[in-house]
Amino acid sequence: MNIIKLTGPDDRPGINAFLETARQVYAQNPIRVAESDQAFLQRYKARHNSDEIIIQPFVALKNEHPVARGCAILNKGSVDEDGGLIGWIGFFEALENHQDAGGAILKECESFLRTAGAKSVLAPKVDNLLVGLLVSGFDQPQTILTNYNPPYYPEIFRKLGYRVTATMRTFNYSRSSAKLPEVKLSGFTTREFNLNRLPGEIVIFNRLQNTIFAGSHNYTPRTLEQDREMVASLLPFIDPELIIIAEDAAGEAVGLLICLPDVYQSFRNQEIKRGRVISIGVVPGWKTKGVGALMGSHLARNLLKKGYEYLEASWILSDNLPPQNLAKRFIADDGKEFVLLGKSL
Repeated sequence: MNIIKLTGPDDRPGINAFLETARQVYAQNPIRVAESDQAFLQRYKARHNSDEIIIQPFVALKNEHPVARGCAILNKGSVDEDGGLIGWIGFFEALENHQDAGGAILKECESFLRTAGAKSVLAPKVDNLLVGLLVSGFDQPQTILTNYNPPYYPEIFRKLGYRVTATMRTFNYSRSSAKLPEVKLSGFTTREFNLNRLPGEIVIFNRLQNTIFAGSHNYTPRTLEQDREMVASLLPFIDPELIIIAEDAAGEAVGLLICLPDVYQSFRNQEIKRGRVISIGVVPGWKTKGVGALMGSHLARNLLKKGYEYLEASWILSDNLPPQNLAKRFIADDGKEFVLLGKSL
């Protein structure tokens, strides 16, 4: 077995081998969306020469054929309570009959991260959005910016000493069964994302995300420039009517709900009738005041108006009760379950 280290976005043979690994893993799988690999290409190109985020892909070859892959990722903003760097491993894939090669890729990524100064590692994780190993719900659709993997992947990680550090759930809403309660909250209003004021909206987005999720499990703070890049990458399929901002009586933004049209449906030649909530949160002090429900009600009205049939809400940590209570209020069904794995280096 030979492990190759990609040299950059212009390393065409390496890129082809990296992508071919996934094509082989999912050759007979009707669920996984091949176009989801665009997330790798986009991030690798954007971060190849970055000082803040390092992405180093590896591919394992057997008889010159790619059989496993993975990326060592070092985000210098990801640190533990003692200030030690936390490395990540993302875009991991391995053929079922080459699980040993998958283990070798994990070891290669760990070695790279250890040399770069990481004290521990989390996997699979690419950023705050693209995270988690699927452990249940393998028959459910892969939605935009979510991972999909075969059921045998957890065992590959377990053999190398990885343990579950967090469990994340998704909830499914359907047009036929969802309840739409009328939510009113004195002193608060909601509005939709304004693309005509994009620079200012990104500032609000950055402030709210870092304020809401500061100190949350495995959340990595983002700079304003990083959020500008992320929003720019999402602009081709953002629907401003599906991004809801809550404001207090003084006009100060205190809550944010981000829902994306599931463009993965279009890759199946389907009409987009499903959305995915990628983030919902309220600044400290207002979390139990009903602001989340107010935003959820606004989103639900817009989804129904636009003819959406389904909505997936994720990620929701298993111990984060407010969004789970909100899901119950809107009559959601249990969806998929993901885990985040970790180990000391």
